[in-house]
Amino acid sequence: MRGLKKRLDDICGGEPTFPLAVLFLLFFFDEFDTAAFNVLAPNIRAAFGLTRAAFGFIVVLNLTIVLLLAVPAGYYGDRLPRRKLVIAGAIIAGFFSFLTGLAPVLALLILFRLGNGIGRLLNDSIHNSLLADYYKPGDRPRVFAAHRNGIYFGTIVGSALAGGVAAVFDWRAAFAVLLIPIVVTGIFGATKLHDPVRGGTDDPDAALVVEDEEPVPFGEARRILFSIKTLKRQFLSWFFIGAGLIPLAYLLPLFLEEEFGVTELGRGLIGAVNAAATFVGIQLAGRWTMGWLAKGMGEPLKRAGLALGFVGIGIFFIAVSPALWMVVVIGLVTSFVVGFFFPPFYATQAFVSPARVRTLSFSFGSLFLVAGVWALYFLPGFAALADSRGERWGLAVTAPYWLIGGLVLRSGHRFVADDTQRAMSLLSLGAELRRERLAASGGKGALLVCRGVEVAYDQVQVLFGVDMDVRPGECVALLGTNGAGKSTLLRAISGLTDPIGGAIFFDGRDITHTDGAATTKAGIIQVPGGKAVFPTLTVAEHLRAGGWLYRKDPEYLDTAVEEVLVTFPRLRERIDQLAGNLSGGEQQMLALGMAFIAKPKVLMIDELSLGLAPTIVEQLLEIVRRIQASGTAIVLVEQSINVALTVADRAYFLEKGEVRFEGSTADLLGRDDILRSVFLEGAAKSTGAASATKPTAVAKAAAGEPVERDTILELREVNKTFGGIRAVDDASFTLVEGEILGLIGPNGAGKTTIFDLISGFLTPDNGRILLDHLDVTELSPDRRAWLRLGRSFQDARLVPSLTVAENLALGFERHLPVRDHLASMLALPGVIELEDEVAWSVADLVELMNLGAYRDKFVRELSTGTRRIVDLAMCLAHDPRVLLLDEPSSGIAQRETEALGPLLQRIQAETGCALLVIEHDMPLITSISDRIIALELGHPIVEGTPDEVIHDQRVITSYLGGDLATINRSGASGATTGTNGSAASAAAKPRSRRRTPLVAAAHGQDGEG
Repeated sequence: MRGLKKRLDDICGGEPTFPLAVLFLLFFFDEFDTAAFNVLAPNIRAAFGLTRAAFGFIVVLNLTIVLLLAVPAGYYGDRLPRRKLVIAGAIIAGFFSFLTGLAPVLALLILFRLGNGIGRLLNDSIHNSLLADYYKPGDRPRVFAAHRNGIYFGTIVGSALAGGVAAVFDWRAAFAVLLIPIVVTGIFGATKLHDPVRGGTDDPDAALVVEDEEPVPFGEARRILFSIKTLKRQFLSWFFIGAGLIPLAYLLPLFLEEEFGVTELGRGLIGAVNAAATFVGIQLAGRWTMGWLAKGMGEPLKRAGLALGFVGIGIFFIAVSPALWMVVVIGLVTSFVVGFFFPPFYATQAFVSPARVRTLSFSFGSLFLVAGVWALYFLPGFAALADSRGERWGLAVTAPYWLIGGLVLRSGHRFVADDTQRAMSLLSLGAELRRERLAASGGKGALLVCRGVEVAYDQVQVLFGVDMDVRPGECVALLGTNGAGKSTLLRAISGLTDPIGGAIFFDGRDITHTDGAATTKAGIIQVPGGKAVFPTLTVAEHLRAGGWLYRKDPEYLDTAVEEVLVTFPRLRERIDQLAGNLSGGEQQMLALGMAFIAKPKVLMIDELSLGLAPTIVEQLLEIVRRIQASGTAIVLVEQSINVALTVADRAYFLEKGEVRFEGSTADLLGRDDILRSVFLEGAAKSTGAASATKPTAVAKAAAGEPVERDTILELREVNKTFGGIRAVDDASFTLVEGEILGLIGPNGAGKTTIFDLISGFLTPDNGRILLDHLDVTELSPDRRAWLRLGRSFQDARLVPSLTVAENLALGFERHLPVRDHLASMLALPGVIELEDEVAWSVADLVELMNLGAYRDKFVRELSTGTRRIVDLAMCLAHDPRVLLLDEPSSGIAQRETEALGPLLQRIQAETGCALLVIEHDMPLITSISDRIIALELGHPIVEGTPDEVIHDQRVITSYLGGDLATINRSGASGATTGTNGSAASAAAKPRSRRRTPLVAAAHGQDGEG
């Protein structure tokens, strides 16, 4: 006894041995019943007159129902006292095992086996997580080995005893011996066992801090588990193991009886000897796993995979063996190797599974086990082989599944170390953050914390170890180049994208794998960039949807909706219109309004100024300040640094998915190396002198040079009405060859509607549109495109499933002289030559637009700004005479916008096309335009040179407003360079309100800066 106690003490590493002893006995009794049923399968089949296939179907159907219940059992095991669950399960299993021997008819036999299985699954689902919390990580391999041997000790005793009792008495008597010892063990365990703290052996202090946290919801727990690469391989291996393992439960006894005439006693002895071999294998593997871990955290999983592959080989040789002695010998060796699977497999699973969902982790394998049986064994008809071709064939077809399962499992070894580190650090990080919040004044520590966040789309990783903190009432600017991962980080925080690594905590709770609905309820509200509305719902319906969290508080909803309508009067005018009929800026207002109604604790705004007029941006900045003053934290993603830094306290700068800067906005302004954009830098350098070397036709005329100018586009008293609201009102203007004409105006002024009318997506109520002196008023968009009219859209309309190069190739389609599908299919020389020409043209365009880094990427993987550049490149591929550009700087970083102006001038100079440009960025539109037309309520109110238009009092009042940052979104304010007085003021007082020179002049004052 002393030796046994010392052995148990060594296994348990000094921790109490009682929990292991009790759980071992419960496992033993469970397997005693299973071993008896397997050994006596031929007797039971004969007693109820079943065929082999029918008996196998009943066994597998019973196991399927039981295993499907394992996930709910694991789910509640992470919520309820596990000690009570396992004791209840043991008593239920013993009671129904006793009833199995009394079953008079087949229906009751099936019912009693189902009851026994339900009792047993509580043990299988919960034992491993209990052991992981009772014993330290370094002792777990030996503990799992000792516990798993309860099964094989039960198989040894159960097989031999069941065979002997059945030979002397009857098969029914073998099930009558378990009830009393199970009840005694259960009662004894119920009074002596205690429930351990979840994660208590991983990090005792941290586990106590987070012990009172709410249990993880099922959907979130599932996302947590399937984000762990090691677990995904382990689950998938169960899929193949299921197809190979469960059929053995009834095929092997039948094989021994039919092929070699082995009686009940003989089958029991063979089962006992094989179980003893597995017992020895588990004991050795439990010891050796510690040595394997010393070689690397993934080494045990390698060995488990090799063991599965060897089992498949062994089963195949058993199936083809002609003599009983060969079957026995090969079976012994195979059973011995089986023992090398369990300790490393379960130890690894305990290492990589977070403590709060560890019980569910051990249960999820059951689903894959069941799926493997039905998908790989029964559905293809393999089960019928045992009846039609004999048990040898039935056994042989299971062998490949073991081999595949072993290879899948072995492939997971390279992820074990990282997954273990994440699981161990997650508990400590949660406890640390909770301590920090409690220690901070008034519990106001960091509200939102990102640590090492990693995100990938398919095989392309976008974020690499991003850290970010946001405190209550703080405004944080999230800046960076196009494609840096800013929007992806917001999606990860709001639950729209599941991270592949790292952790995200909100208000002290882990939300890394929480879905979008749960984060919204928690108070994380995101306003996505670009299209954020439902085109077929009205404005009123959107506002009601925005308040769905507070639908039981109609008084608040009425007040909040009215506040939104007061803030955005344009929405009140459009209250019953479909959102799809709103302008881009109006849709942005609606999306912001919905977010305001939701009472956010953290408001994340992706591209605040996207598509909005300066006056509206100024209003929104005031709203952002007001929301921040009420205690709401704000994360602002903004391409215009001038706009972002007027409200932000701190800033994070991302580049290529990593944080390159974190600190105050004043410090950021001094880092020109960080603020410098890299995407269009080459284009900016190469195009800087374009307009000087080749001035436009209008510029030549202004200089007094003789030039022939012809009208290329003309609108004559064009009108368009939507639902009684006149969007375009007697719009008349001309565009001459080689001219760049700017179109500005407040949101809803009709700018995009005019573009839709010119390009043929809308037909005017009256008035005419002439393109190169040809009346195109009634022509379709494709007919106008053939007349060399090109157009971009506010949201770049590209083919997301094609690469950048393939999208550009589509842009050259108009120039193809041959469009013969048969010739393409036959790869005729003319088609190949044509494709080569297109490929060279695409290469030239990629170089011009500096898209080399994105050439072979799918469009769906690109950032908003990069898609905008690809859209512009496709317009150039079309070779237009008239090019309509709808907010070309939308979604492009500030320095990239500063480089866009020279690029557009170069495009116009080299192609000779006329440009009609809608743009809210005043430095950009005034620097490139020959003329500007200002619209209000669908009607041109001012037309002239850029200087004349922006100094017109009507434009200042209705469109520009008075905030320098909202007007000079790029370059002009100097905020990004720190070279003038305005920049210094911005650095010292990022929220100060300054007048632009033109606004100051309008008020009779001297302008600043």
